[in-house]
Amino acid sequence: MVNRLEALSHIDTEDREVTKRFLEENKWKGIEMGGEYDLDLEVYEFKRGCDVEMINYGMDRFKQHNHFRLPYRKIKYWSGLPTYNDKNGNARHNKYVNWYIDYIQFLNNDLDELLWYDWKLIKEYKDNIHTDTALLKQWSERESSFITIPYEVGLERIKHYKKMQDGKWWFITHTNK
Repeated sequence: MVNRLEALSHIDTEDREVTKRFLEENKWKGIEMGGEYDLDLEVYEFKRGCDVEMINYGMDRFKQHNHFRLPYRKIKYWSGLPTYNDKNGNARHNKYVNWYIDYIQFLNNDLDELLWYDWKLIKEYKDNIHTDTALLKQWSERESSFITIPYEVGLERIKHYKKMQDGKWWFITHTNK
């Protein structure tokens, strides 16, 4: 299980930098780093962005749970609503309401394996919410809730990449077997 204190204290600067280089290799232009409490990577010209997160577990965990998952606390990026409630329940203006925001999960601390969820897929499943009751023992309901994407759908539509020793990112294909 993830240590709550370690999760809350994770500095994601390196995660953002690696993701920025990865996206630039995938033809994204004009990427800027977001602020500490903003979207991680932003392309203002196109109202495009990417949120980045370290999860530290592999594909077997998604298969075991029969879904891929993104933290529900990030719903503001895909909700389409002009306001959202912050972690203290205060209403905040959603500056990303008309943005196209992808999501990248690193599967390990080495930052050499990632899953790339495109914004269309997330918007399609944004209302598919699951609360992990095991996490409720140490986290709040908000922190224990996730946007879920069925495993079989994720295998088909989420892009899985692994960085090889030559420094190049390789696309990994999955079958539904």
